[in-house]
Amino acid sequence: MQATSTHELELKLRVPNGAIAAVEKAVSGRNGANRTRLQASYVDTPDRRLAAHGIGWRVRKEGRRWVQTVKADLPGGPDGLRRLEHNVPVSSRTRPEPDAALHAGTEVGDRLQAVIAKLDAAPAERFSTDIWRLSRQARVTGGVVDLAFDRGTIHAHDRRAAVCEVEIELVKGRPHAVIATARSWVQRYGLWIDVATKAHRGHMLADDQTESPLVKAPTPALEPTMSIDAAVREMTRACLVQIMGNASAVAGGTGNHEHVHQARIGIRKLRTVFSAFDGYPTAVDETWSAALADVFARLGAGRDRTVVLAQWIDALREAGAPPITQPSSVSEDPSDIFRSESFNLLVLDLLDYVHGQPLDDDTPLLDAVGRELRKLRRRSVREPKRFPSLLPIEQHAVRKRLKRLRYIAELTTSLYDRKKVTRYVKAVAPAQEALGVMNDLTVATELYRDVVPHDSTAWFAVGWLSSRRETAVKACVKPLRDAEDAAPYWRR
Repeated sequence: MQATSTHELELKLRVPNGAIAAVEKAVSGRNGANRTRLQASYVDTPDRRLAAHGIGWRVRKEGRRWVQTVKADLPGGPDGLRRLEHNVPVSSRTRPEPDAALHAGTEVGDRLQAVIAKLDAAPAERFSTDIWRLSRQARVTGGVVDLAFDRGTIHAHDRRAAVCEVEIELVKGRPHAVIATARSWVQRYGLWIDVATKAHRGHMLADDQTESPLVKAPTPALEPTMSIDAAVREMTRACLVQIMGNASAVAGGTGNHEHVHQARIGIRKLRTVFSAFDGYPTAVDETWSAALADVFARLGAGRDRTVVLAQWIDALREAGAPPITQPSSVSEDPSDIFRSESFNLLVLDLLDYVHGQPLDDDTPLLDAVGRELRKLRRRSVREPKRFPSLLPIEQHAVRKRLKRLRYIAELTTSLYDRKKVTRYVKAVAPAQEALGVMNDLTVATELYRDVVPHDSTAWFAVGWLSSRRETAVKACVKPLRDAEDAAPYWRR
């Protein structure tokens, strides 16, 4: 085996207990598959300095041979599909010590060396894995893929975590080959996409963490010379980082309502992108926006009851509210939504779009972005003093447009002076926060109004929240005026 340096392109799918036997049979195929024991030692600093730079480093015994591997996220952040990878065989009868010099001269190796050079002490083992891998190659539409079914455990101190997943890696061909294969496995066996690597899970185990970090969208890498479709694909990729990262945490049992909230933000941003560039030549499927809206609404029903209502309970009690029967929750479990076939197929469609060939277009990207920013600014911060006299539905529309303005500004930051964008976003943020308080009061009022037929004491909450909403509406005027006064940075 020779040293190999590649852009690893793979998808990982979690396997539910009820599908293990069927998946094992499918991976084995008609002619059987290779079965290999993989025993790996992952190294990092106690404060996870390598992981913080998107780097994973391991020494692994693959059957009888040792292989040292370093992986790293591509510039722009992880997208759940591609990573840098460099593998080096090591001649040794016992586990060799990790040697960063073996990766010298490669892109990922240079990144590793740059981080190590700043460390006071060499990285050491943080956790290990013991995996039995069943694997074979398969020729599929668009190329050749490696199918691997991994079962085993991650070890850190005296703690253990089970591994049961399928990896689909591109050997030859186009990214579509991996995505199409994953689509069929999701449909046949009820698997779901999981972007949490063994390294990520191992670090959590070593630190005795039960909840994954929240995932925010990276700044898309846009260039003024890009076509509109190329820019939309890159913005979609950034939104998917946020959606997939938080969805994986919830589906895997290491997320909470904040992860659901962050996934919804990613969905809202992506819907904003599709809406903003709807009139331009892109390969966006018109059904995606509706599908995203459906997921957003289903996730929101649970958030409204678990978060929005909870934030007012203490205030209502202090205001003298009688005991009120809280609305019973009939919303779906977010983990079920993120594991569902429909959600995972939607994500795969979006990944397919991201990694497809962009359409050519002569429309200047800066002109298109500037036009959208001007429109959203005009429709969201015009005549703030009139805001209290608007109908509630019109006030809600102002809130949505201001959110879209901020999202487009953030997603197109790389096209402008970053400091100017940051200053502008900071200027509109207070208005968005004030409008958010107003909206939460509206939602809570309506939820308690639904309780009235079952518990008349809920009228107290309805009245108290309604009076607070009037104050909250008036509190939106000044921050909206400040947002109106913020100088647009996109004028040329």
